[in-house]
Amino acid sequence: MSTTSARIAAPVMEVFASFQGEGLFVGQPQVFLRLAGCPLRCSWCDTPASWDLAESRKAVIRRDGEPPAKEDRWASPFQAALWVASVEPGEPRPVSITGGEPLIWPEFIRALRSMLRPRPIHLETAGAHPEALARVLDRVDHVSLDLKLPSDMGAPVELSAVPHAAGDASDSDSESDAEPLPSPINESAPVTPADWQLARRRCLDLVKDVSACAKVVVHGGTEARAYDELFEDVARRAPELPVFIAPATPIRGVEAPSYEHLVEVTEQARDLQLDVRVLPQVHRAMGIA
Repeated sequence: MSTTSARIAAPVMEVFASFQGEGLFVGQPQVFLRLAGCPLRCSWCDTPASWDLAESRKAVIRRDGEPPAKEDRWASPFQAALWVASVEPGEPRPVSITGGEPLIWPEFIRALRSMLRPRPIHLETAGAHPEALARVLDRVDHVSLDLKLPSDMGAPVELSAVPHAAGDASDSDSESDAEPLPSPINESAPVTPADWQLARRRCLDLVKDVSACAKVVVHGGTEARAYDELFEDVARRAPELPVFIAPATPIRGVEAPSYEHLVEVTEQARDLQLDVRVLPQVHRAMGIA
């Protein structure tokens, strides 16, 4: 993708203010900037609407006390920053960039840094694109890194060419004049267990010395020992990284883990001297976005 400022854009799914429901900053008031587009197919994904880049979808901007506004989803970093400011009910908040998979859009994330100051930027990522993570690491203040079991992942569906050219107001309004952009990154999602292992280890190497945490979704129907490979990689590569075990929300046939299952998985992490905590999705428990 061109990196000139007029052509950096990403598809925004929604922007809203709420409380962080997961990870190291749980409970913190934040603004959430959710980007669309994800090649991954996690069995327990709770936002499958974020997978595709359908032009028919709109960006939903949720401002307190107002009906949700719907805007053209393709936004420049400047437009996204304006939306962030417009949903804040008071003083500027930290901004959590989530998805979908935000690392599909590394140049967009890099450009947001100057637009969002003085707000801290938190990145929520599946950890499938280590080269993109390396590209943005100096532009974010915290990384929440998923550690995924390869057995939980369906076959990835890579994004096709992006059929939208972002530009300024002088651009033609005719769709036929829009120059197709290439796929936003030249980094394929992991496919095999070996691919996932390489991506996971590379991501752990990248975040071991920065503000970061890891999240492991645990569900029923999976042997507790299956999570050993994730914990062992953390112990070897980023032993100080806080690890949050997230009980899966029952969805599309995925089972919630039993108490006994959570205890067994947690003790496996503790056996490796990891800083491990069990934390359900607090925002769901509160009934908020």
